[in-house]
Amino acid sequence: MAPAGLLEHAVASTGIVGSSQMSFQGLARLGARKHLNPISLQKWDQQLGGLKISLHVAAAATAPGRKNLTLGALAATAPAPELDASTQDNLKRAVARKAVELVKSGMIVGLGTGSTASMAIEELGKLISQNKVKDVVGVATSYQSRVLARQFGVKTVDLNDVNHIDVAFDGADEVDASMNLIKGGGAAHTMEKVVDSIAKQCVILVDQTKVVPELGLTFPVPVEVLQFALSPVLRALVGLGGVPEIRNALRKDGPVITDLGNMVVDVRFPEGIKNPAELENKINMIPGVIENGLFINIAHKVLVATKDGDETAIVELADFVASLKSAKEAST
Repeated sequence: MAPAGLLEHAVASTGIVGSSQMSFQGLARLGARKHLNPISLQKWDQQLGGLKISLHVAAAATAPGRKNLTLGALAATAPAPELDASTQDNLKRAVARKAVELVKSGMIVGLGTGSTASMAIEELGKLISQNKVKDVVGVATSYQSRVLARQFGVKTVDLNDVNHIDVAFDGADEVDASMNLIKGGGAAHTMEKVVDSIAKQCVILVDQTKVVPELGLTFPVPVEVLQFALSPVLRALVGLGGVPEIRNALRKDGPVITDLGNMVVDVRFPEGIKNPAELENKINMIPGVIENGLFINIAHKVLVATKDGDETAIVELADFVASLKSAKEAST
């Protein structure tokens, strides 16, 4: 069965498509995966294999850029002005440049996937080309990061050819005060989790918009799924209180297929994720699930790029959170 036909069959067999006559394409758009700003929620009671469930769909328009809670929102529980794309890119560049200062000659470096990790790969390439570090090799977490490494002069080796990784640089879609993460916006979270988890030091690079008071309120949890197991996995994810959405490709017809040949389901938890470690384990226990995008007890350090007026600063997560608490106390 072709991928599109497989998806339609799997979605139909879950029972999610019912009296509302929601199409496969409509379900794929459910939740507006990456840029949804859940302002108000509408609920439908529908049947899923005999199980009564509630599907939550945000009744809010989407807008360019992420709608994560920023510093002001965390400090005063009110949305702060969003960073424009140029400012956000500048912050990503600044934190990438700072992170690669940790690289020493002879190191094996884990190369993450995503916009911030890509900048770290580029900055590492500059250090190598300037002979500031020598004999550095990278372990890529995706086809994209391997191609970028080659482009910027960073030699790569296969994970199976090394017995350790000195430091891994990666980004995140959300991070909480305990350094728990949601990753997988680039559909590379399975390989990222393997590389990040074995690194002696896993350094996560984010700008201030990625720091949130609770995981899951804005960004869904990506779940990599075996294609033939899609239908039972969708049912199981709903049973965990999630609202699953099959990730569609943007510049091709049909679903996103990972570098490992699997599908991605983005799962929203409208009430947030109260116990990330428990949810990570429960999702991974579902037969047919390869890996999910909750990264718990993996990050050793989180560097946060912040913008205050014309000043850009790179601080560790603990210091950033402390500044939020101080700002909140000062405002009360």
